[in-house]
Amino acid sequence: MSKFKIAPKTSQPPAAAPESVEAFAAGAAMVKSQTGDRPAKPIRLNLDLDPGMHRRLKIRAAEAGKSIAQLVRELIDRELT
Repeated sequence: MSKFKIAPKTSQPPAAAPESVEAFAAGAAMVKSQTGDRPAKPIRLNLDLDPGMHRRLKIRAAEAGKSIAQLVRELIDRELT
């Protein structure tokens, strides 16, 4: 018998679906820790690349005199505008 007491799982009601795409995006734009008067913090994005793609990306960034992060931000911005 364990000396630790484990609280029973409580079921939470499912979250309501957002009313629109704009409502969903507005909810994703700021987390609770970023609300208020503080400036918005950048959101970290992690993704997995195969080694060959990473190598090509690193070469392209070096040829452009940029970091991989700068290059990827520019590519994402170009895709979204």
